[in-house]
Amino acid sequence: MANHGLIVGLDVGTSTIKVLAADVRDQQANIVAVGRSVAHGVKRGIVVDIDATANDIRQAIAQVNEQTDVPVTEVVASLPANNIQIQHVSGMVTVKDSQHISYADVAAAVKQAIKIQLPADREVVELLPTEFIVDDFDGIQDPNDMVGMRLEMKGVAYTAPRNILTNLRMAIAKAGLQLRDFVLAPLAYSKTVLAEGQQEFGTILMDMGAGQTTATVVHDNQLKFLTTFPAGSENISRDISAVLEIGLHDADMLKLDAGLALSEMANADNKLVIQKVGAETPEQVSELMVAQIIEARLMQILDKLGEKLNLVGVFDLPGGVVVTGGGAALRGAPEAVKAAYQVQVKSFVPSDIGLRHPGYAGAWAIVHYAAQQTPVQLIVKEALYDLPLTVLGQPTLGRQVMSTPVQPEPRQAMQAVQPQTAEPVDASEYEQTSVENDESPKKQNPIRNFFKEFFD
Repeated sequence: MANHGLIVGLDVGTSTIKVLAADVRDQQANIVAVGRSVAHGVKRGIVVDIDATANDIRQAIAQVNEQTDVPVTEVVASLPANNIQIQHVSGMVTVKDSQHISYADVAAAVKQAIKIQLPADREVVELLPTEFIVDDFDGIQDPNDMVGMRLEMKGVAYTAPRNILTNLRMAIAKAGLQLRDFVLAPLAYSKTVLAEGQQEFGTILMDMGAGQTTATVVHDNQLKFLTTFPAGSENISRDISAVLEIGLHDADMLKLDAGLALSEMANADNKLVIQKVGAETPEQVSELMVAQIIEARLMQILDKLGEKLNLVGVFDLPGGVVVTGGGAALRGAPEAVKAAYQVQVKSFVPSDIGLRHPGYAGAWAIVHYAAQQTPVQLIVKEALYDLPLTVLGQPTLGRQVMSTPVQPEPRQAMQAVQPQTAEPVDASEYEQTSVENDESPKKQNPIRNFFKEFFD
């Protein structure tokens, strides 16, 4: 594993599958090819039809291969935030090579750290070291070439449901590709979309996808809290289709071409032409009515997420909210988030030519995250996946390392992060929670009231 040369990011979404190929040099990613296909086997970011997803991945990869000199053989795949759990881990080893610490010792400490008790249906997909401790000296970011007798790594482990990982792995394999790495989408966003100050002082990242909306709280350069709500821009299109009695494709086009996220931005005198299913002649509907349908669903999503974010008191973070994802392309989406949360809101759109749409932010974040990994982060990931260690400028290191594990006390093996700051919210329970907005009463929307029972 290395972060140079051609790196290909795969973003398997609910509505579309996006692939970006980047030429990486000196931790800088230059996008060289783009592929995109309609997703047929994905629901809320999770693969539910392996064969269909594999076929869609092949179509997107074929588009990339037409733009590159070397055929794509491996990908870095994005993982959604569904049921991600965060835990503190630590691992300690005794250094035997004349007290001279190498990356092999780092790998040994990683393998000790991940010897944790997990349910059979979960596995560690990401491990971020927070610090290394050499003897009694802490706060070390890269212990390679240091002198010491004992090396300890403290870090944060992210675990995901095994069935989600297995289905995605199988779809990638059936598409004729090798899986180079898994990257958690919220983690990639936090490290690439946000500036250093936003990561340090605190920011809420909101990924407005097609099938679900994810809120991630970043503070002190770490993910502190993340949660999802199982509704997104696709649900908005379905609402328009149901209320106006038009086809789903027509509803999606109406949303993109003339939709507004807030009804106060609409003009009731503006008329839109629609073709109802089964009707012989077109009809007219006001721009205001379409905006009310959109606002009803969008505010439901924001209210549900806001309820959970309020519980951890994050709306005072100076970074405010950064919105991205395909749903953020809806006109007035940032203004709707600001109206719901009363905080400053910014939107993120990749600046690369051909990618200036928030829907490409996920794939963009994957390749840039992979490109920015430091040597020690690459060693940690290789140890996590039990791969031969590769270090730039050094021979490949075998699987066997020369360090002896130091048995930690049972209480040191793992410490779970406090649920109120790190444990994800169960989406099924989340959906059942009623919402009341006590801070700022909103203008009543008759369509929202009409469908309130259906939404909740």
